[in-house]
This record gives sequence, C-alpha cells and structure tokens, in this order.
Amino acid sequence: MESVALKRSVLKAAMSHLEATVKDLQERITDLKSITLGDDNAESASQTESMRGSDVELMNSLGDQLDHVRQDIERLAAIDPAIALDVVQYGAVVHTDQRNFLIGASLEEFDAGGKSYLGVTPKAPVIQALYGMRRGENATVNGTTYTVGDIL
Repeated sequence: MESVALKRSVLKAAMSHLEATVKDLQERITDLKSITLGDDNAESASQTESMRGSDVELMNSLGDQLDHVRQDIERLAAIDPAIALDVVQYGAVVHTDQRNFLIGASLEEFDAGGKSYLGVTPKAPVIQALYGMRRGENATVNGTTYTVGDIL
C-alpha cells in the first residue's frame, strides 16, 4: 500500500476507534444520569445518598474521559497524511521491528492496513527515545531495542 494511503488508513482506523469510545462514554453517562438523577421520589436500596454520590463521581470521571478523547480526535484530525515525514515526530506513523506506532494520541492497540498499531503521545518513553531518529536507527527502552523502519 502506498505510504499516503496507508497513513490515511491508520488515521481513519484510529479515529473510528476514538469515535466508538466517545459513543460508549456518552451511553454510559446517559445511563448513569437516568439512574442517578431519575426519579428523586423513588426509594430503593441502590439509591442511597452514598450511591448517588459515587455515581456522580463516576459521571464526572467519565465526562473527563470524554473530554480527553474528544481532544485526541481533534489532534488526530489535524494530522495531514499527505505530509511526508522522514524522522520520528508528532504526526508520524512509525514502523519498528517491535511494534508500530501512531504518534499523536494515546490509544489502545488497533488494526489498519493489515497491521497492528499503538497510539502514543510524544511523551511516551519509547517515542522519547526514538524522537528525531530516521529509518535504520535504533534505541533501547526497558531492555527492548526498537529499530526504526518506515516513517509515514
């Protein structure tokens, strides 16, 4: 697959994953709101004040996660797949002999173009070690040596 098309497919897969996470978080928040803020006159064992308090804390935590995921979507949307990169940096899709990375947002492993990718921020230790490197260069992180392959 041509590099621009591959990078585009990696970004699209990452965005789809993040959008699914947004949908899941929104559904969880809606469910919690309906349980916690539903009928104040209804009394049940599960609706004690302490339960309501913990539900509100969970809703707030989920809301924070939702904000973070939306920011990640904005960051990835700003990456132009047509811009050719030749060093490991923000916005790059990096293939190494150990694993493949999308540098831009923290994201659990996902598949694109028949390969598995991990979304990472530039602050990730492995990316800090590889930052600025070119194809063929390597760095060791926690006893694992990563050799840079393709950079898209």
